[in-house]
Amino acid sequence: MKKNNSWWETLKGIFFPRVCFICEREIKEGILCQLCFEKIVFLTPPLCRMCSLPLKSNSNLCRNCRNKYFFYDQLVSVALYQTPLSSLIHLFKYREYAFLKKFFASLMVSHLKRIGFDFTPYNLIVSVPSHPLRIREKGYNQSQLLAEELSSFLNIPYSKNILICTKYHKTQTQLNYRERILNIEGNFCAQGDLTGKNIILVDDVVTTKATISECSKVLKERGASSITIITLARAQ
Repeated sequence: MKKNNSWWETLKGIFFPRVCFICEREIKEGILCQLCFEKIVFLTPPLCRMCSLPLKSNSNLCRNCRNKYFFYDQLVSVALYQTPLSSLIHLFKYREYAFLKKFFASLMVSHLKRIGFDFTPYNLIVSVPSHPLRIREKGYNQSQLLAEELSSFLNIPYSKNILICTKYHKTQTQLNYRERILNIEGNFCAQGDLTGKNIILVDDVVTTKATISECSKVLKERGASSITIITLARAQ
């Protein structure tokens, strides 16, 4: 027997009211209530082109990035990795909350367009890969889910087969900068001819930039013209 949709939605609203994922206030739709949403610290210009942290002036680079070499061309993060966004990302990254991908991707696209980011030069989206054993442990690669949703929103092709993680390594979470570099060194490879490709490389959170740098290195070795990193959040 086919359910009457309006009746069924009303019934669900009575017995299973939708609540904010953070404070559990009742909401009509979405993931966060307005109060919690307004606590997200969105990153707006001026930002350092290579680390996406706020600048005090309109220069392109912060003091830490000024004299360093980068394999990627730009890093753009949407918001700071702090509550409430960090709590949602934790759910998305370590538990079965894959449905948050649409909320996150929509958040990323709407904010980047609002600050004037131009998506038109890009012709390929890739994501920071996970090793197959890590995917088996978690059930999915959260960066891949974000990239697939961004591809759908932006109508830019996504490929999961170009960038591959070839070695199983320790999680980066508790490692310092030097340990992170050593932990992921030589762990990634890129496939195919990327000549002429302007690539968006997607990750959920950027901290020390060690992983995205290693991924960008192998993409450039395959001929990528430019690489822009887009992440949902930036750790301070």
